[in-house]
Amino acid sequence: MRPSLLKLPGWQKRWLYGSFGVLLATGTAWLLLHYGREADALPSASEAWLLRTHGLASLLGLLSLGMVIGSHVPAGWRLSAHAARRRQRRSGLWLGGFAAVAVLSAYALLYLLPESWHEGTGWLHAGLAAGLPLLWLWHRPRR
Repeated sequence: MRPSLLKLPGWQKRWLYGSFGVLLATGTAWLLLHYGREADALPSASEAWLLRTHGLASLLGLLSLGMVIGSHVPAGWRLSAHAARRRQRRSGLWLGGFAAVAVLSAYALLYLLPESWHEGTGWLHAGLAAGLPLLWLWHRPRR
């Protein structure tokens, strides 16, 4: 199998990078608005819209992750069996693991956890999300 078979089509890259770019931007903006205000100030109306946009982008992000898992991951797993590509397998596992925990922490924030757990879990979620671009850079093949 040739490494060129692992390349995502342009439309899939745009979908993946676009959805994750919006997720990162809306999540960061929400954190800045929410934690940047005075302790006794009311929440900004923008916070709700940022979370709504973040939720929509998360649906698109999950769809794009499904596309990657269905095509790129199996082919990459077979290719990374060669010793020269072991780093790809390891970084891909880390990337997938971080993404899975980020998705599960988002679900927990929305549906499972009591309000008293939201701040800690939210920071875990934000930390995982901040680490994903770094892991992606590590995962990219070296030229």
